[in-house]
Amino acid sequence: MAELQSVGWRSPMLKAHNVQVVDHRQIAELATRARAVPRKRAHLLLHEGPTDSVQRLIILLQPNTYVRPHHHSRQWEMLVLQQGRGNLLVFDGDARLMDRIELNPRSSVVQIPIGVWHGFVVLERNTAVLEIKPGPYVQNEFAHWAPEEGDATATRFVKWITNAAPGERWSFTQRAVRASRVVRGEVE
Repeated sequence: MAELQSVGWRSPMLKAHNVQVVDHRQIAELATRARAVPRKRAHLLLHEGPTDSVQRLIILLQPNTYVRPHHHSRQWEMLVLQQGRGNLLVFDGDARLMDRIELNPRSSVVQIPIGVWHGFVVLERNTAVLEIKPGPYVQNEFAHWAPEEGDATATRFVKWITNAAPGERWSFTQRAVRASRVVRGEVE
């Protein structure tokens, strides 16, 4: 879920005997940052850098943020919900939604195996997840069928994945037609 270029912010950690502590104030500050930026999410690194053997960060997400579907060909990924609610979305390689797994206070941990296409939809304001992956840092491998972040169809994709049922497929044709309308200046 994290891209290196989007991290860039490290809050001062409260330290007691070299133990990192993340408190409610830091989570609240992340929430404020996430509401203020176009991406609608903010990250707090808990590891020292991209070469660490375990990559750990807290991601604060707001509704309608776009977590582009991706997979990791060499790493598993674990998400631990800290607050809020969201859906982990599992896709096949052809843009079909295979499963929607809700993370909530009663079901708060999910481990994503190597090679599984996935994304995330936020269901509640100020949703926070702890992401853990083996290091060193490796960039996400994005699905070719999913719009790039900032693409004109990314907002439509977010609306689609927010409501799509397992078995539904993001339409390549639908994406191409809508993208060409935007290029021609037509507003939908």
